[in-house]
Amino acid sequence: MQQYKVNNTVFPNIEEATYYDSMLSKAAQATATITPYTPPSKASKKLSVVRNILIRDMLEWAGSFVHSMTPSVDPCWMYSVEDANGFSDAGDTWYEDLEDVTYGNNLMWEDAKEDYEGAVSNFECLFGNYNSVTTVEGLSDMLNNMYHTMSDHSSETDDYIGAVRDSIEKMCEGNDNIAHSYDHPSRRTTISFSGNVDAMYKAYMLERNN
Repeated sequence: MQQYKVNNTVFPNIEEATYYDSMLSKAAQATATITPYTPPSKASKKLSVVRNILIRDMLEWAGSFVHSMTPSVDPCWMYSVEDANGFSDAGDTWYEDLEDVTYGNNLMWEDAKEDYEGAVSNFECLFGNYNSVTTVEGLSDMLNNMYHTMSDHSSETDDYIGAVRDSIEKMCEGNDNIAHSYDHPSRRTTISFSGNVDAMYKAYMLERNN
């Protein structure tokens, strides 16, 4: 029997859906919609669970990577000094006896801060809805896009690129469901789905129900 939804509420038939709609306030009726609803198949439910498992893995990897990029520059390298004669150096120099000292940023601190801010920005770009991923092949594209969202950005330094490549490779080594490959000529990393939907769903439900 065809089911129907009124907004997000499911009803077994059009009669009950229509009755529910008629009992809403005038304001609610103005925005309410009655639409046919087909429950997800068992296969699509399994794939949805696996998709969310992989998204959790990638978000937690990306979050850990962001933490790893937190600037850890020594305080004396977070600023620089310059005197009236043009002498300049990082803050670890003897500058107390210099004349007319100006204090400013240090390049090492700027690079570290830029890498961290880039990682935070890239992480936030991962937020959104992945419900359009409905095939096993699509899981690979999703994973690869999530990785490259974290790695590809015009403001990133070579240190950042090296760090994110090393980080994802180590994550994949410990995850049987996500494969990693690297093409040396193009210097491009590819991430793909390497698990089994049925096995992953079964393992998840077993753990979930315990």
